[in-house]
This record gives sequence, C-alpha cells and structure tokens, in this order.
Amino acid sequence: MKVGAVVAGLALAAFHHVAGQSLPPGAETVPKCTSISVRKEIRTLTSVEWSTYTNAVEKAVSDGWINWFGFLHQKIEKGIHANAQFFLAHRNLMADYETILRGYDPNVVLPYWNTGMDFQNPTASPVLTDRFLGGNGTANGGCVADGLGKGWAFTYPKRQCLRRKYGESRSISRWYPPEFVTSILQTSKTHNEIRMGIENSLHGVVHLSVGGNMNTMYSPTDAIFWPHHGNIDRLYSQWQAADHATRDFMYDGVNRDGSPATLNDTIAYTFTRAYELMRLGYGKLCYTYDTIQEANGDVGTLLSKNLDTRGAPAVAGKCRHRDSSPAKPVSAETQTLQGLSRAVVQKHFPGLAGKANPMESDMRSPSSLHPPSAGGDAYVAVPVPNEALRGKMEYPMTLTDDFIKMMHLCPEEVRALEARARKLVDDLNAENYLSPYMT
Repeated sequence: MKVGAVVAGLALAAFHHVAGQSLPPGAETVPKCTSISVRKEIRTLTSVEWSTYTNAVEKAVSDGWINWFGFLHQKIEKGIHANAQFFLAHRNLMADYETILRGYDPNVVLPYWNTGMDFQNPTASPVLTDRFLGGNGTANGGCVADGLGKGWAFTYPKRQCLRRKYGESRSISRWYPPEFVTSILQTSKTHNEIRMGIENSLHGVVHLSVGGNMNTMYSPTDAIFWPHHGNIDRLYSQWQAADHATRDFMYDGVNRDGSPATLNDTIAYTFTRAYELMRLGYGKLCYTYDTIQEANGDVGTLLSKNLDTRGAPAVAGKCRHRDSSPAKPVSAETQTLQGLSRAVVQKHFPGLAGKANPMESDMRSPSSLHPPSAGGDAYVAVPVPNEALRGKMEYPMTLTDDFIKMMHLCPEEVRALEARARKLVDDLNAENYLSPYMT
C-alpha cells in the first residue's frame, strides 16, 4: 500500500443552516453510515487498541504515507488555516489518514489527546512518555528517541529525523485550561466564532510549544499531530452536537481568498463539498467521540442499527437521540464552575446559567476517565486538586509573532483572545477558584 499506489481523495464545502430549514442542496445524497466507531482519549485505550493503532502507523510510516501527509499539509496550508475551512479540512485529513491505516488493520480507530487535562504541566503528561507518543527530542539533533515516533525519518522537506524541541528549549509553557475551552464552547454562536476560539488558542499553543516538526507546516509527520487534531475535531463536534438543528450545517466566515464561505465550496486539494463533511455519521465520517457517546447515553445518537464494536461496544436496546432523551448530568468537574458568582458565570460560562449542556463543556479530568476494560494497564487517576494552588491559576502561554505569521492568523484576533483568557484567569483567581486539574 505504497503512497504511489493510491492517493486518498479529500474534499469539503459549506452552507448557513437555520433551525428548521431542510437539508442544503446535495446533503441529502450523502449516505448515512451503517457502522460507527468511537474515538477515545488516548489514555483509555487498551493494550490491544494501542497496539492495533501503533502497528498500523509504523507501517504507514514505512510506506511513506506520513511523509506524504506532511507534504500535502504544507502544500495546502494557506487554504486550511485562519479561514472557514480549518475544521473541515483537518477533519477530512484525519478521515483519509484513518482510511489509510485501516488498509493495514481494519480495526484501527484514531485516538484523541485531551491536552487540556495536562494544561498545568504539559511536560509531565503521561502522553509524552515512552508509553504513548514519546517525549522531547534528544541532544542528537532533536530526534525523538522514545514512544511512537522513535526512529522515524523522512525525506520531506529534506532527509531528517522526527524532531521535537519543547518550547524551542527544555520545557513547555502552560496551555489553555479546560475552563477556558469550556467558555469558548458556551459563548461561540457561529462557526466562525468557534473556529477562531479554538484555532487561535489551544490549537496553536500545542503546535508551537512541542516545537520541532510540530512547529512547521509539515507537522503531520509528528505522531502528536493526529491525536492533537482529533481533540480539535472532538471539540468542534461537541459544539455541533450541542445544537444539531442549528449547527449541523452552520458554515460561515470567509475562505482564504476573502470570498464568503458556502456549503457548496470545495475543500482545499479535493473535489469534496463542505456539506459532505459537516455531519458525523454520514459519508466518510463514520465515527463519534466517547464524550459525545457518554453525554447521549449510547452511540445511537448517530446510528439506529448495525452499531460497530470498533473502539467501544454497542449499547443494547433501543437507541436514543439526544434531542428526545435527557442528557446525563454534567461532570463533577463542571459542577465546580457552578459555585462561582453569578456575574462570572454569566460572563464566561453562560451555558451554566440554565440547564447545563454536557456537550458545551470540556471539564473532564483524568480521574473521570473510564479505565480500559482489558489489557491490564488501567489508567491511574491523577491526585486530588492541590489546595495550596487555590486562586493561583497562571496565564496560558502566548503565540509568537513568527508562529502567527506562519499560520496566517490575524494578530489582532489572537491577542484579543489571549487577553480574554487572562481576564478569565483573573476572575477565577479573584473568587479563590481551584481548578480540578491543578494537582
């Protein structure tokens, strides 16, 4: 299955959907999936699931596929960053990547990395160890020497190893906390708002601070890229799932050339229309996420029969759609926010002022993750929050001018978002708030 043997087709498009409106033209022709896989947080994978994934990835690296995705991402970078296509183009890339991996093993399911859980001290994350994605590059040219990515070498853009250089030094600064991501989910009312909120914050700081290949436009050559973007897609998918009627086909903003985004646009380097990539459970998007599954009570939110057992077991009994069944209570982590003053809740977390929607929350700590059901390596929960850190949350790192330029981001939008994050931290500290992730 060499790169030259097959080139996966990719594509996207767009349309502004109003609640109650019928499907946009063309969307009715996108087939509903007959099976659904469940993408899970990387730390919850069983030994078998992790081996299935990594074995396929190593074969894809050997056959040149990862090198090719790095080449492709750099060639189309202007069309898929800082504009309406950001979510859909990367969603499509991951779907095609997963298809390639399933050519080696049909049981592969892409994991995601909830980086927000590690915001306080990313360097110490178990994900950045030999057990999972490996750590910082070594003194030998910054080459990755452990975990998935160990010994990887590429020919694009030149012959070199997979490199990492934390913070372009020895450590990674603080990332955006789940509290801020939750605020973005609850305050974003348009596709463009959620795109700017996620791309200009969590997305950027992970790329920049990991450094090396991740701080380039051929970043898909780093094993971290795929679980990181799985998390970005998860957050976007949750935002959509919070209001299916309005957001399933909500697509606004502008394209790279400044033209208004429409659902009939084609996504960079593909013949696919945007409307083909808007809904999970249709076309090539035959997956959901564990957080969406849990909030709905089953995987039947996307599918009514023939549930796939890849990634998670099907739930017996009649499947329920979230719109017609009560959502599960929000997590204990989210409930900590509900103890804040009314003014802070209304300003930063308006979704908590009424009936909280679990889709609009990223407050899910490692201690709440389900351990693997098999494999003998259940994830160990993090310690309880450290009372000595109450009211002492620190600001997240900021993006450099060089990174903003490379990603074609709008400096004013980025700096405004960073100021918003600092204000949220100030307001939480003023109320002596203790994040469940500060241990």
